[in-house]
Amino acid sequence: MPKQPSPQRQWEQALIDAYYDYRWRQVLQPLHDDFQRWAAGELAHDALDHAIHQTHKKTQELYRLFAESRQWLVRAIQFDEDWFQVWVKDHPAPVSDRP
Repeated sequence: MPKQPSPQRQWEQALIDAYYDYRWRQVLQPLHDDFQRWAAGELAHDALDHAIHQTHKKTQELYRLFAESRQWLVRAIQFDEDWFQVWVKDHPAPVSDRP
């Protein structure tokens, strides 16, 4: 039977999952909006092409970020203080049993 992850590991995974969603939405939502504007005839195809290219660069950066070690990523997420302070209010870290 697989071992149940510790409360700390569960909290870290929730943190990573929430931040992953947040960052991907930051990158992809503007492109989605550009596609909507293009479909409505409000954005030229060359501008959409440029937006796709810029988004691709940003997705590569995110891929590299989330490929880092878990320990490094958890610390890096906490440096995004504006996001982290809001998130941690609803998701406090578990109390450690260690001295």
